Amino acid sequence: MGITTFGSSTAENRYRRFYKCQIARDRKTKNHLFKWIDEALIDEIRIVDAKHERLAQEITKFEERVMEKVKSEIVRVEAEMSEKLKEKVNLEIARVSQEMKHKLKIATVALVVVGEIVGIWTSHTV
Repeated sequence: MGITTFGSSTAENRYRRFYKCQIARDRKTKNHLFKWIDEALIDEIRIVDAKHERLAQEITKFEERVMEKVKSEIVRVEAEMSEKLKEKVNLEIARVSQEMKHKLKIATVALVVVGEIVGIWTSHTV
């Protein structure tokens, strides 16, 4: 069943375009589609606007869900990085501490040796 456009010939709507079902035109019945084109266009615009609004709301909800996931992931990654950083810092502190203990032992031995040398030197020079 086709829809055809026509132009009105009445005095009140002269040349105003309208849609009319082919069956209605052939049978001269009023039980089939008739709609002014300008009104049909406005209806279509309203339908598109409503769809656009629904899509905009869905996009907003999607963006909110994505942002929640991103924030959650940021918190997870920050915690993981913080833990790894703590581990590295603790390892470095342990390494430096071990190195300092080793150097302290060397310094202690060096002081004992120097003390002995000074003791020997002073006992021979007196």
